[in-house]
Amino acid sequence: GGYFGIQWIYFRWHYVSTDDAQVKGNLVNLSAKVSARIERMRVEEGDSVEAGQILVELDPKDYLAARAQAQASLEMARQDLAKAIPQLALTRDRVLQGIDTAEASYKEALEGLKFAQNDAALQTDRVQKDIDRAQAGLKAARARVIEAKATMDNAQKEFERHQELFKNKYIAENARDTAETAWQVAQSKHQAALENEREALSQLELAEANRRSIELKKQSIRISEQVLERAKISSTLAREEKKQISIQEKNIEFLKAKVQEAEAALHLAELRLQETKVMTPISGVISKRYADQGQLVQPGQPLLVVNDPSEKWVVANVEETKVRKVHRGSKARVEVDAFPGRDFEGEVEFIGAAALSEFALLPAENPSGNFVKITHRLPVRISVKDPDHLLKPGMMVVVAIEAK
Repeated sequence: GGYFGIQWIYFRWHYVSTDDAQVKGNLVNLSAKVSARIERMRVEEGDSVEAGQILVELDPKDYLAARAQAQASLEMARQDLAKAIPQLALTRDRVLQGIDTAEASYKEALEGLKFAQNDAALQTDRVQKDIDRAQAGLKAARARVIEAKATMDNAQKEFERHQELFKNKYIAENARDTAETAWQVAQSKHQAALENEREALSQLELAEANRRSIELKKQSIRISEQVLERAKISSTLAREEKKQISIQEKNIEFLKAKVQEAEAALHLAELRLQETKVMTPISGVISKRYADQGQLVQPGQPLLVVNDPSEKWVVANVEETKVRKVHRGSKARVEVDAFPGRDFEGEVEFIGAAALSEFALLPAENPSGNFVKITHRLPVRISVKDPDHLLKPGMMVVVAIEAK
């Protein structure tokens, strides 16, 4: 008894032990990501599998149809985009050509208006000068008529006086003839002056009649103004058509977005189709099977559990009063209930940062004010050497950790 007592005291002094320990492993739950019926179940419980191996095949018919529909939508979107791009080029050429033509017409109409205005101004000046000239000629002709009439009247009086003198035989006959000739010449000059006056009057009337040409020139100005206004409206409309370019450019951006959306939909359809094949991300053993062939599964529904036998560890829940003696790297001895008398070597990997009570569903705090002090436990992870893969996740073990 004394020997065993000394052994127990030595063990308690140099080791921290607990039977609240369990073997843990990386258990991977494989579930369906899409809704479908299981077409083929390739593995059974206990089968060894490799990473990337297909374990379950779901019925892909619906997802094949969805991919075909996505491909058709993508092709339609690409065709719409392919049609819109050359149409934009044609619209741009047409609009720009229309703008150039409208601007050229506007400039031509503006030049025509300026020409019509200048021509009307010149015609007005020319007609006014002709009228002024004709009025001056008429005044001169009338003055000559007055002068000729006065000369004629004077010559007539001279002739009549010489006629009386000739009857009384005071002058010779040739003197009377000379006076008569002078009167006839004065009459001729008076008639000529009258003719000149009538001609000057005709010239004035003709110059006055040319005022109508000024009205015609003004009419040409009004017509040119109307042509300019129409050209201005056409130029404005041509510039407004540039908005068609902007609208079609936005339409192309929209069609590009539709193409990207269709590409994303096709990519998603392909992903959904690929997800009809459930693959394992790790190599290991099928630990549990939850579904059978022909069963209809929903997204997130568990199908299989895979674990890697070589990836295991022990979690020992050490009392907080003893955890100060446990340090990272400390050696540990693991006794398994399933294999009595056989110890497994281990090493402390890390010590938990919080007590297990902090992760409980019910909080440890008691708002009523009643308090009972209890000893809490902290998880300690221990790596275990198990070359024969005897340890299985879930086994209960007893752990002894070297105290430091």
